[in-house]
Amino acid sequence: MIQSLLIILWVVFAAMTVSMLIYKNYHNNQILDVTLSKEHANFSEVKKVIRGFKKACYWVLTLSMGLSLLMLVNTIRSYAEFYMLALVIINLFANLFIVHRYQQKLLSIKNENAWVYQRTKVITVDTNVSKEKGKSSVSPIWTWLFLCLSFIPVIFLIIYPEKRDIYPIGLSFIGPLCQISTIYLYYKMRNQHASALSENTEINKACARKEERINTTAATFFAFAMLLFWILFNIFLIYIENDILVALSLVILMGALLGIANWQQRKIRAVENSFFGEISEKDSSIYEQESTWKWGCYYNPNDPRIMVPKRVTSMGWTINIGRPAGKAIGIGTFALIIIILGFVFYAGLKDYQITENGSKIMIDAAMYDMTLEKDQVVSVSTIDSIPRSNRTNGYGGVNKSFGHFSVDGYGKCMLYVYSNVDKYIVLKLKGNDPGYVIINVKSKDKTDQLYQTIREWAAQ
Repeated sequence: MIQSLLIILWVVFAAMTVSMLIYKNYHNNQILDVTLSKEHANFSEVKKVIRGFKKACYWVLTLSMGLSLLMLVNTIRSYAEFYMLALVIINLFANLFIVHRYQQKLLSIKNENAWVYQRTKVITVDTNVSKEKGKSSVSPIWTWLFLCLSFIPVIFLIIYPEKRDIYPIGLSFIGPLCQISTIYLYYKMRNQHASALSENTEINKACARKEERINTTAATFFAFAMLLFWILFNIFLIYIENDILVALSLVILMGALLGIANWQQRKIRAVENSFFGEISEKDSSIYEQESTWKWGCYYNPNDPRIMVPKRVTSMGWTINIGRPAGKAIGIGTFALIIIILGFVFYAGLKDYQITENGSKIMIDAAMYDMTLEKDQVVSVSTIDSIPRSNRTNGYGGVNKSFGHFSVDGYGKCMLYVYSNVDKYIVLKLKGNDPGYVIINVKSKDKTDQLYQTIREWAAQ
């Protein structure tokens, strides 16, 4: 369990670092959201700031990964979930602070050298370019094919219903839903605005065709990466039953998405340079853009859009929190995250309370309380280990698990167990929903005492 958490944590840190490093690339006449001409971007002072930014990002990554290894220490391992969340939050704010700091450095260099560009954006529209839409794109049939293939786990669970005990069929629809989002991305990328910076219509049209091909290729690769992840995830979860390999499938997905985004950005930049290189280098074509990305969020009250592309367009969409609707969505999302984190902290800190009250045994757990009547219990026994189990609705942490689980050989169970205690009390119930309740307490001796108490209670 702890190894899987470490892998996931490292993937998050690596993804954040790569995102920050992509942000420092020269794109749309900006570096780190600071407007610069290509000539000014090549100044030694600017390059020195970028080198410092890269070094700071790598230091944060190294330090974060080093601190994450403390999760292997027994003292911290007991609070692994909290420590993991704390590291993610610290890593996020550290990266945002670095971006803000080096933005200020670039702005200082810009002010010291009096690099001033025009304030008004001049938009050149070539109506002939719009006629090229759809002519050079990768066929959409691939993304629709990937959507169909993503239903393989659903079909598998329909054919083998016994597998639904460890993998609810509702979860198998997550893959198709994600694939639908990639279809939406494909059409958005195909209809994306193409540059029209030349007075020669044929050049604009040729550039539009090239960019459309690159954008739709990136969207198709994105859809394939999502499908590959989904298939691997299901194979590792259902057939191989290895948590580390399940985490590895996430590593593959993140690596693929970041690689595709980087490839797309480099190809688009190369195409625009080849068609408009001489034009785009002139300061007259550059306008002073107000920074709209503040601490990782898009904020632009003058932009009527609620959803806007991320800095790297193939990575999806984000909310414009400068608009009232965007604020509402942002606040709602933030509140949901706080509620989820609050539940994780509350569930991780709260201990189980198991008490006998006449003909009843009451189990007090966060959001998963349970009361057992004496006539519900068929038998009471103990085991030294729990077979492979899957959480269907509950909490599964490093140190304890509770809620609804499907356990091999037992079927649907309610678990209230501490992971580091090698003794468990099994209460077999009438019926099968759940068919068993498996419990223990914080030590083996106390679990033995509880077992004797429950046996005496059941025999009365």
